[in-house]
Amino acid sequence: MELIKSLRNNDEITINLFDKEESVEVFSTGDNSFDEDGNDKEDGFPLNDAEIECLNWLIANIDICDYKKEITEYCNEQYNAIGGKQITEAELENEICISAIAINIGGVVESYDGFVYPEISFLGECECDSEHGICIGFRDKKFLGIDSQDWAL
Repeated sequence: MELIKSLRNNDEITINLFDKEESVEVFSTGDNSFDEDGNDKEDGFPLNDAEIECLNWLIANIDICDYKKEITEYCNEQYNAIGGKQITEAELENEICISAIAINIGGVVESYDGFVYPEISFLGECECDSEHGICIGFRDKKFLGIDSQDWAL
């Protein structure tokens, strides 16, 4: 895929997800998403160079298929909590739907309890937790883990 040179907040790009070309929204949750007064910027502001660089890294280096085992384990843990079914890796495409990429450059890195937030993450819906969705997060060019969407939002 060609490198992205510029992009605006909430623009869509096409990426490979589970061996299919899919359109996803890209948005900032970091410092660039706020104006000098600390207020949310209007939609459509340009992503900054660090955000574009992070996005290009994700697109060039991360294949979500490499994380099928971890995603399946996460979904099955969620199902276990509610006494539900169990899924296999082959069922993931019917289990989750990735619809966005959130970029958190310069934003909160760690919470008061030591919980580390992703720099960039895939966000979407999942059958195992339809209320909270799924977040597949990365920080420092490494897989960080999987949690609900509020991890990145």
